[in-house]
Amino acid sequence: MFNFVNYFETLNGKLKTTKDAYHFCRVSGINGLEDVLANYMTKNAFLAVDDSDDGMTIRLGGGYFNRRSIVIYVLKKYKITDMSEREMVLSETRAIRNSLISKLLVDANRNAEGLNYLNKERIPYHEVPGYFAAGTTGIYFIITIDEPVNLAYNANEWTT
Repeated sequence: MFNFVNYFETLNGKLKTTKDAYHFCRVSGINGLEDVLANYMTKNAFLAVDDSDDGMTIRLGGGYFNRRSIVIYVLKKYKITDMSEREMVLSETRAIRNSLISKLLVDANRNAEGLNYLNKERIPYHEVPGYFAAGTTGIYFIITIDEPVNLAYNANEWTT
Protein backbone atom coordinates (compact mmCIF):
# COMPACT_ATOMS: atom_id res chain seq x y z
CA MET A 1 0.00 0.00 0.00
CA PHE A 2 1.51 3.32 -1.11
CA ASN A 3 2.00 5.81 1.74
CA PHE A 4 0.46 9.05 0.49
CA VAL A 5 0.99 10.77 3.83
CA ASN A 6 4.77 10.42 3.53
CA TYR A 7 4.64 11.27 -0.17
CA PHE A 8 2.79 14.57 0.31
CA GLU A 9 4.82 15.44 3.39
CA THR A 10 7.93 15.13 1.20
CA LEU A 11 6.34 17.25 -1.54
CA ASN A 12 5.38 19.88 1.04
CA GLY A 13 9.05 20.17 2.01
CA LYS A 14 10.25 20.39 -1.60
CA LEU A 15 7.72 22.74 -3.21
CA LYS A 16 9.11 26.28 -2.89
CA THR A 17 5.69 27.81 -2.19
CA THR A 18 4.87 25.44 0.67
CA LYS A 19 8.33 24.76 2.13
CA ASP A 20 8.54 26.46 5.54
CA ALA A 21 5.22 28.23 4.84
CA TYR A 22 2.63 25.45 4.99
CA HIS A 23 2.37 23.21 8.04
CA PHE A 24 2.02 19.58 6.99
CA CYS A 25 -0.52 17.53 8.93
CA ARG A 26 -2.94 14.62 8.84
CA VAL A 27 -6.68 14.91 9.20
CA SER A 28 -9.66 12.59 9.16
CA GLY A 29 -12.03 14.48 6.92
CA ILE A 30 -13.32 17.97 6.41
CA ASN A 31 -15.53 17.65 9.48
CA GLY A 32 -12.54 16.83 11.67
CA LEU A 33 -9.44 18.72 10.57
CA GLU A 34 -7.97 17.79 13.95
CA ASP A 35 -4.34 18.69 13.29
CA VAL A 36 -5.28 21.90 11.50
CA LEU A 37 -7.33 23.08 14.48
CA ALA A 38 -4.69 21.92 16.98
CA ASN A 39 -2.08 24.11 15.23
CA TYR A 40 -4.36 26.97 14.23
CA MET A 41 -2.99 29.43 16.80
CA THR A 42 0.64 29.03 15.71
CA LYS A 43 0.41 28.31 11.95
CA ASN A 44 -1.12 30.28 9.09
CA ALA A 45 -1.25 27.74 6.28
CA PHE A 46 -1.72 23.99 6.06
CA LEU A 47 -1.18 21.11 3.69
CA ALA A 48 -3.24 18.27 5.13
CA VAL A 49 -3.76 14.70 3.97
CA ASP A 50 -6.71 12.47 4.76
CA ASP A 51 -6.07 8.84 3.89
CA SER A 52 -8.86 7.48 6.09
CA ASP A 53 -11.50 7.49 3.36
CA ASP A 54 -13.55 4.38 2.73
CA GLY A 55 -12.75 2.35 -0.35
CA MET A 56 -14.20 -0.45 -2.40
CA THR A 57 -13.07 -3.65 -4.03
CA ILE A 58 -13.56 -3.61 -7.79
CA ARG A 59 -12.89 -5.93 -10.69
CA LEU A 60 -10.74 -4.61 -13.50
CA GLY A 61 -9.91 -6.91 -16.37
CA GLY A 62 -9.10 -10.30 -14.90
CA GLY A 63 -8.22 -9.19 -11.37
CA TYR A 64 -9.48 -7.45 -8.28
CA PHE A 65 -8.30 -4.15 -6.88
CA ASN A 66 -8.90 -2.10 -3.76
CA ARG A 67 -9.84 1.42 -4.82
CA ARG A 68 -9.11 3.99 -2.17
CA SER A 69 -9.36 7.76 -2.10
CA ILE A 70 -6.96 10.25 -0.60
CA VAL A 71 -8.02 13.84 0.04
CA ILE A 72 -5.44 16.62 0.08
CA TYR A 73 -6.32 19.99 1.64
CA VAL A 74 -4.45 23.22 0.90
CA LEU A 75 -5.70 25.75 3.44
CA LYS A 76 -4.61 29.21 4.50
CA LYS A 77 -5.91 31.86 6.89
CA TYR A 78 -7.19 35.23 5.71
CA LYS A 79 -8.82 38.27 7.29
CA ILE A 80 -12.57 37.67 7.18
CA THR A 81 -13.34 41.28 6.25
CA ASP A 82 -10.92 41.38 3.32
CA MET A 83 -12.35 39.69 0.22
CA SER A 84 -9.33 40.76 -1.84
CA GLU A 85 -7.08 38.84 0.54
CA ARG A 86 -9.43 35.86 0.32
CA GLU A 87 -9.13 35.89 -3.48
CA MET A 88 -5.32 36.10 -3.25
CA VAL A 89 -5.29 33.13 -0.87
CA LEU A 90 -7.56 31.13 -3.18
CA SER A 91 -5.29 31.92 -6.14
CA GLU A 92 -2.28 30.75 -4.14
CA THR A 93 -3.95 27.51 -3.06
CA ARG A 94 -5.12 26.83 -6.62
CA ALA A 95 -1.54 27.23 -7.87
CA ILE A 96 -0.27 24.88 -5.14
CA ARG A 97 -2.88 22.30 -6.11
CA ASN A 98 -1.76 22.51 -9.72
CA SER A 99 1.89 22.11 -8.71
CA LEU A 100 1.12 19.10 -6.50
CA ILE A 101 -0.95 17.41 -9.19
CA SER A 102 1.68 18.04 -11.86
CA LYS A 103 4.38 16.46 -9.68
CA LEU A 104 2.09 13.54 -8.86
CA LEU A 105 1.44 12.94 -12.56
CA VAL A 106 5.14 13.16 -13.43
CA ASP A 107 5.95 10.61 -10.72
CA ALA A 108 3.11 8.33 -11.83
CA ASN A 109 4.20 8.53 -15.47
CA ARG A 110 7.72 7.60 -14.43
CA ASN A 111 6.14 4.51 -12.84
CA ALA A 112 7.31 5.47 -9.39
CA GLU A 113 6.72 2.48 -7.17
CA GLY A 114 3.21 2.53 -5.79
CA LEU A 115 1.92 5.23 -8.15
CA ASN A 116 1.55 3.03 -11.21
CA TYR A 117 -2.10 2.35 -10.28
CA LEU A 118 -3.01 6.03 -9.80
CA ASN A 119 -6.22 7.04 -11.57
CA LYS A 120 -5.01 9.92 -13.73
CA GLU A 121 -8.16 10.44 -15.77
CA ARG A 122 -10.13 12.20 -13.05
CA ILE A 123 -8.87 14.31 -10.13
CA PRO A 124 -11.81 16.30 -8.74
CA TYR A 125 -11.27 19.38 -6.61
CA HIS A 126 -13.44 21.67 -4.51
CA GLU A 127 -12.91 25.15 -3.18
CA VAL A 128 -13.71 25.63 0.47
CA PRO A 129 -16.95 27.61 0.61
CA GLY A 130 -17.41 30.77 2.65
CA TYR A 131 -15.94 31.41 6.06
CA PHE A 132 -14.39 28.11 7.10
CA ALA A 133 -12.49 26.91 10.18
CA ALA A 134 -12.25 30.32 11.83
CA GLY A 135 -11.02 32.31 8.84
CA THR A 136 -9.44 29.70 6.59
CA THR A 137 -10.07 29.15 2.92
CA GLY A 138 -8.48 27.04 0.24
CA ILE A 139 -9.00 24.04 -1.92
CA TYR A 140 -9.05 20.29 -1.60
CA PHE A 141 -8.65 17.60 -4.22
CA ILE A 142 -9.24 13.88 -4.32
CA ILE A 143 -7.01 11.26 -5.87
CA THR A 144 -7.83 7.58 -6.22
CA ILE A 145 -5.59 4.60 -6.60
CA ASP A 146 -6.48 1.03 -7.53
CA GLU A 147 -4.16 -1.35 -5.73
CA PRO A 148 -4.15 -5.05 -6.68
CA VAL A 149 -5.53 -7.34 -3.99
CA ASN A 150 -5.18 -11.10 -3.72
CA LEU A 151 -8.62 -12.56 -3.14
CA ALA A 152 -7.65 -16.16 -3.77
CA TYR A 153 -9.66 -18.45 -1.55
CA ASN A 154 -7.59 -20.25 1.05
CA ALA A 155 -9.37 -23.31 2.52
CA ASN A 156 -6.86 -23.42 5.41
CA GLU A 157 -8.39 -20.24 6.81
CA TRP A 158 -11.75 -21.95 7.38
CA THR A 159 -13.14 -24.62 9.64
CA THR A 160 -15.62 -27.17 8.43
